[in-house]
Amino acid sequence: MDKKEILKERFKSAISSAVKVIADNSNIEIKFGKNVDSKNNNLNLPEIDKLKDLKDYTNIRARADSEALKIKYTNKKIYSKNQPVGQIAKTLYAIAEKIRYEKIGCDKLKGIKNNIIQSYEDSLNNAENDEASIISNEYIAKAFELYLRTHFFDVKQNEKSK
Repeated sequence: MDKKEILKERFKSAISSAVKVIADNSNIEIKFGKNVDSKNNNLNLPEIDKLKDLKDYTNIRARADSEALKIKYTNKKIYSKNQPVGQIAKTLYAIAEKIRYEKIGCDKLKGIKNNIIQSYEDSLNNAENDEASIISNEYIAKAFELYLRTHFFDVKQNEKSK
């Protein structure tokens, strides 16, 4: 195994350990890549082949942190019981739930807060202005998420997002 592979495996191990601690569940099996496994105790994260700079590491960490917080703070029974009818309503409900569990985690752990905010601000900076999607459901969902994140996390908006 070359040096790059060793570092990649160490990073995966660190991410896996952090997820287990944050989720307060040592039985979770973390998988990286496209091998999606829908078992109850499995968490699927994207492959980490192309980590070039700090932003890439932060984005993977933020994704893992968010998934761990979801495991820890989402009650699937309550979530399902209160889920609304209609696709856009379900999408907005899922976004609000994500913001809720991320806010709880961010209030408790500064590292998670930094990862999630930096990752979201990075995604805002990389977003394209798509005039054709202004009235689409996807646009409404993105605007709702931006509103909640700006309100609860003090995310800095750029000119495109404003």
